[in-house]
Amino acid sequence: MDELTLLRNTRDDSHEPSPTAFAAGRAALLGRIADGDATHAAAQHQKKRPWLPRLTWAAAGVAATMTAVLVAGNVTLNAQTAYASDILQSAATQTIQYADLVAGSGQFLRSNTHARWGVCDDSGCEPNDQILDVYMPADPEAEWTLYRDWGSMPGISTGESIETIRAVDGQFYGPDSSWVNVDYADIPLDGIAAYEWINAQYSGGSASRNEDNFVRITDILRSGLVPAPQRAALLDALSRIPGVTATDNVANLDGVTGIAIGRNEMLRAGQRQEIIIDPDTGLVIGERAMSGATLFGWGLNEEMSLTAIETTVVDTAP
Repeated sequence: MDELTLLRNTRDDSHEPSPTAFAAGRAALLGRIADGDATHAAAQHQKKRPWLPRLTWAAAGVAATMTAVLVAGNVTLNAQTAYASDILQSAATQTIQYADLVAGSGQFLRSNTHARWGVCDDSGCEPNDQILDVYMPADPEAEWTLYRDWGSMPGISTGESIETIRAVDGQFYGPDSSWVNVDYADIPLDGIAAYEWINAQYSGGSASRNEDNFVRITDILRSGLVPAPQRAALLDALSRIPGVTATDNVANLDGVTGIAIGRNEMLRAGQRQEIIIDPDTGLVIGERAMSGATLFGWGLNEEMSLTAIETTVVDTAP
C-alpha cells in the first residue's frame, strides 16, 4: 500500500458553504447580535417593555441568518457542481476525438508518475518525492515492468530505494494489486451505464458511497493507460457523482496546468481529493489532496500530496 492509498484511507455526505457565503452569513449574524445589544440597552430606560417578544424576534433573526448561510452555501455548491458537470461532459466529448498513443510491436506504453507524498510519524509529516514508471507492453501476454524510486523513505537506504519489478497484468505486488485494477473491456462505453457499473460495485467501503464511487473511478483513470472510449465514459460517470466540483488552472507537480476535478468529504474533516485532467484529451495529468482542517501538521486548505502523470510510447523497458 503506497502513501496515496494511505492518505485516501484517512479521507461522507454533507456539504459545507463556500468561504464567501460563510463570511456573509457570519457578518449578518454578528449584525443581529449587535442589534440585540442595542435593544437591550434601550430596554434599561423602558422597564415596562416586555422582554419575551424581543428574545423571540432575536432568536428568529439568528435562525433566519443561519438558514440564509446554509441556503447560500447549497446554491453555491450546486453552481460549482453544475460547472464541473459541464467541464466533464465537454472533456468526455473531446476525449472521443483524441487519437490515443499506441505502442507498436515490441514497444511499451509508459505511464510516468512523479509523486510528492507525505511521510508521517509522531512528530508530523514531511514531503517525499517518488518516481513510478509503469511499462505496459503492446503484447497483452508479455510482462509489464515497474521501475520505482521510493525516495527518502524511513528504513530504506539510498542503495535500496530503487526497485524494478516485472509481472503479468501489472500485478507488481501480488494478484490483488494490479496497476489498473480492472479489465478495460468491462467498462461500459456510455456515461450513464459506466456510472451504474461503478455504483453497483459498492460494498460499503470509504466514508460514503459517493466518496467510494469517486475514488474507484479516479483510481482507474490515474493509471494513465485507459483507452479513450472508456476514459470518456468514466469522465461522464464522474459528472454524475454528487458534490463533484472543478477548479481551473491547477498545476501538477511538474508545473503543467489543467482542470482539477474533486470533491470534499466532510466525514474526513473536509479533505478534498482531486484529479487534474487535460480537458482536450481527458488524460489525467496529476492528482492533488487538499487538507480540510489543521491536522497532522497541515494547515487549512494546504496541499497534502501532489503528483504529475505523463503517458508516452517507448521502445524499451528497464
